[in-house]
Amino acid sequence: MVERVISNEDMQKIRLAASITKADVIDCVEDDDTIVFVVSKGFLGIAIGKNARNIERLKEILKKNVRFVELDDDEKKFISNLFKPFKIEEISIEKVGNRNIAKLKVPQKDKTRIIGRGGRNVRLARAIAQRHSSIEDIQIQ
Repeated sequence: MVERVISNEDMQKIRLAASITKADVIDCVEDDDTIVFVVSKGFLGIAIGKNARNIERLKEILKKNVRFVELDDDEKKFISNLFKPFKIEEISIEKVGNRNIAKLKVPQKDKTRIIGRGGRNVRLARAIAQRHSSIEDIQIQ
């Protein structure tokens, strides 16, 4: 697990998300037009809100796409959560040297959407996985 350093700007976003959602928001990772908030296990539904109202409200305020990911102690489940709502057929965690690599088998028809434009979705998922698990890399097969 990578040591987490959360900037003041990120702390403000985490506090904003927590105050709007009333969920236990523990982290956020941002890319160009997307911000992903990590919530404690059991808080995903609360974070999203009825009819995704909380997501819409945060989108308006932050002017970015907003996603929530639920933390899980089970690393395979956590990796699966990073790619919801897509179906992951199989997840294997392999030790390569001293690195843990998650290898995901996904349906061919969803592969490009799972990876995202320019690898954005995988990049965000990898950053979150490195901060909250022993996974250092994610590979899509």
